[in-house]
Amino acid sequence: MAEISMLVTSIDPLAAYKVSDDLILELMSLTANVEDDSEGASVGTWWVQIVEPHELVKHQPPGGYMLDNRQVQMTCAKSAGISLGDRIKFRIIP
Repeated sequence: MAEISMLVTSIDPLAAYKVSDDLILELMSLTANVEDDSEGASVGTWWVQIVEPHELVKHQPPGGYMLDNRQVQMTCAKSAGISLGDRIKFRIIP
């Protein structure tokens, strides 16, 4: 399976999500862009799954994410510790 590296290019805070009476989860929206399209992953629309970092791997949806126009947008917990400029490694789902 082909793997691609992406760079976090934007982070936007989202409204807090109430999980229970005692727990409120702070969420954020990430946008990551393909760094190097030598694999050809920027052409068309692809489904991708996160390989690294592990903080994001364990919370991704079962079907992965859609890579469209060299970008992936996702929602994650603020506690995942992702910041601007971080690299995320994805694998293309066949």
